[in-house]
Amino acid sequence: MSTDDHVLHVQCACGARLRAPASAVGRRVRCPRCTKSVTVERLHGEPRKAAVHDQSATAAAPQPARSAGEKQKVLCSCGTKLAVPASAAGRRVRCPKCRAILTVPAAKPQPIAGEEPELDSDLFAGLREGQAVARPAGEIAAAPRPARTDAAALYGIAPEIDAPRERPAAPTGPPVVCPACQTAYPPGTRVCTRCGVNIKTGRSLITREDEHINQAYASAEAIIWWISFLFPTGLYPVASEAFGLRKPWVVRGLAVLTIAISAWYMVAFIYNTDPDPQLAGLMCWVGQPVELEAPDDETRAALIEEEGYTEEEIDDTLNALSSACQYRFSQLFTSMFLHADPIHLLGNLLFLMVLGTRVNALIGNVLTLVLYPLLGAAAVIVEMVANANEPSYPALGASGAIMGLAGMYLILFPVHKVHMAAWLRWGLIRGFRLSLKIFPIAGFWMVLFYIAFDVAYTAFDIEDGTAHWAHLGGFGVGVVLAIVLMAARLVDARGGDVLSRVLGPRAWVLLGKPGRKGVSLW
Repeated sequence: MSTDDHVLHVQCACGARLRAPASAVGRRVRCPRCTKSVTVERLHGEPRKAAVHDQSATAAAPQPARSAGEKQKVLCSCGTKLAVPASAAGRRVRCPKCRAILTVPAAKPQPIAGEEPELDSDLFAGLREGQAVARPAGEIAAAPRPARTDAAALYGIAPEIDAPRERPAAPTGPPVVCPACQTAYPPGTRVCTRCGVNIKTGRSLITREDEHINQAYASAEAIIWWISFLFPTGLYPVASEAFGLRKPWVVRGLAVLTIAISAWYMVAFIYNTDPDPQLAGLMCWVGQPVELEAPDDETRAALIEEEGYTEEEIDDTLNALSSACQYRFSQLFTSMFLHADPIHLLGNLLFLMVLGTRVNALIGNVLTLVLYPLLGAAAVIVEMVANANEPSYPALGASGAIMGLAGMYLILFPVHKVHMAAWLRWGLIRGFRLSLKIFPIAGFWMVLFYIAFDVAYTAFDIEDGTAHWAHLGGFGVGVVLAIVLMAARLVDARGGDVLSRVLGPRAWVLLGKPGRKGVSLW
């Protein structure tokens, strides 16, 4: 380090050099090469004339040296003030409070009375460019903030000194107590970390599962781009954020089984020109049985001459159809795995995978395996009771059981988000352009939207070939079963169920307090 016309030349650890005025001793600057923040100081033991001030003939008279016993104050970043001798400038001391290592800065030279400090634009330009540092910032003392000189004010240079940050005052008052587990927390605490409830409202925080949402969006966009050519418009769910603790193996297995059986039934019976009459008995026959009339002589003769049937084959076929088109108890379960066409099958599978997998993941695989056929059977029974006086007709499809799972979803996950896809494939006017929007809505809005169609069709007695009473029956049974499972403490929806959201802590009498351990059913 040397002096040259009131200039300090300091070598940085990275090799850069800084030209700084002598008045910058004790201040911190930043190296432009390595960006480290350092303090400019004179070497310990070096004469004042050589290290800080060039006391040449053109400079003012030297200042009287401080006495050995004179003290100066050093301020630590923790707020502690240390009194050290003036002769300790450049040495390191340890703060007794925070144990930080501080470097005692050099005493600020006293200006001569009646004289103003000269402003050297070249020197301060070099200081602004930051051409040197003295040592790493981790070993820099937290020196008191020096007053800004006129030159610093003129050139906008402020010493870079770490000032202690003001911490917000801690809230005062009595401790808060969780209403569920009675755990005491400091004042101002909002959430109980033990049972996960809002201490003020008593309602549990919503737990959701969104790891698969991005993948569901990408898959939905790719699939809809193709199917929109067959179905130019649509509004269907594509994903749900409802959480679950288990893998939905049962629903996935039911989906595969339904696809396999339905495909076989379509080929063997529905689209077969010469089907086996006994396969009609797999569907559930609803209403008053109707006896099949024997064909008249003209029709019988045409069947014998044109189709090659014999009298015995015609009578056997008629008897087989009369026997198959009768209600049997097994039809309550076989009919839910049959579908009339691929569109019917794909629509049911979509709702089964979006809603059914979430219910399965929460209630467990054992309960799902037991409840799914019960929901399907209950839906068909409601359809049979509502249309007991109607002429006999077949009912088939898994929509009754799926609407039962939708009813359970409404009770267990009313506020969890369901992501809906709405699309429109424009015609020739816009070059068959696809308009697609995927957006989230609360689960109860989605379920109520679709169940409203069944309510409207049954209220106005509209016939469209859909078993709306089976939908309503399965939905109602699913709602009741979900409430029973929660009241029996077999299912824990973690406060996201409809009773907890509506009643708050008052629902604990029926459901139990949050944080309880539910029964794990695989």
